[in-house]
Amino acid sequence: MVVGGALGVLFLYLFQGDGSDANLPRWGIVLGELLIMVPLIALIRKAGLPLASTLGLNSVHPVTIRNAVLIGVGVSVLVDELDRLIAMVFPLPESITGSLEFLTFATWDEALLVLLGASIIAPLVEETLFRGFCQGQLEKGYGDATKAVLIASLLFVVLHFNPWWALQIYVFGVVLGYLAWRTGSVWPAVIVHGINNSLSVVFANLEETDYQWYVMGDHVNPMWLLVSSILAYAGLKSLIDGYREPVSVIIQGE
Repeated sequence: MVVGGALGVLFLYLFQGDGSDANLPRWGIVLGELLIMVPLIALIRKAGLPLASTLGLNSVHPVTIRNAVLIGVGVSVLVDELDRLIAMVFPLPESITGSLEFLTFATWDEALLVLLGASIIAPLVEETLFRGFCQGQLEKGYGDATKAVLIASLLFVVLHFNPWWALQIYVFGVVLGYLAWRTGSVWPAVIVHGINNSLSVVFANLEETDYQWYVMGDHVNPMWLLVSSILAYAGLKSLIDGYREPVSVIIQGE
C-alpha cells in the first residue's frame, strides 16, 4: 500500500488543488495504486502474454477462500505482535506514524474511500505485481519456487520504503508468496493482504480504550495470540491438504 501511497503523493504534487477536499490524499493513494498497473499491463500486452495468468489471477477452490480468511486473521494478529516487539527496539519515528493518518476517517464517505484503497485496491494491485508477476517470472527464470518467493518478498520490502517495518513486511511477504505458489493463484494472498490492511484500518480508528480486550500492556493478549495461531495453523493445514490434488473450480464457485 505504501508503494501506491508514494505514487499518490507524486500525483497530488503534480495535480494539487486548493486543499479544500479532505479526501484528496486518499484519492491520490487510490489512483497511485492503480497507476502501478498501467506500465505492467502494457508490458504484458506487448510481450503477447496472457494477462490473467501472467498476473496470477487463476481460479481457486471455494474452500481455499475460507482457508485464506482463517490464515489472514491468524497471521495478521501474529504480525501485529511481531511489529510490537520490534517497535520496542526500533520505535517508529513520528514522521512515519503521522503519515498513516490517511487510514483514519470521520465520515462514511471517507470510510468507504479508505477501505476501497486499503482493503481492496492495494491488496489486489500489490499481489498481482509482487506475487503474480514478479514471483511468477522469477520462478520461471530460476526454476526454484523458494528462491522466487524470497526474492519477491525482498522486493516487496524494498518498495515499501520503510526500514522500521522491513522484517514484518518480509515475513508477511513470504507467507503471501507461499500461498500464491501453493495455490497457483494470487487470490488467497489478496484475501490475506486485504484482511491485514482492514484490521489496520479498524485499529487506526479506535481509541486505545476501545480495544483493551485485545492487548495486555504493550503486547497482544496471549489468549488472542493462541487463538490466532490455531486459526493460521488450521487454515494452512486445510490448504495444504486440499492442494495435494489439483482443483479447477473458479473463485466464485461452480
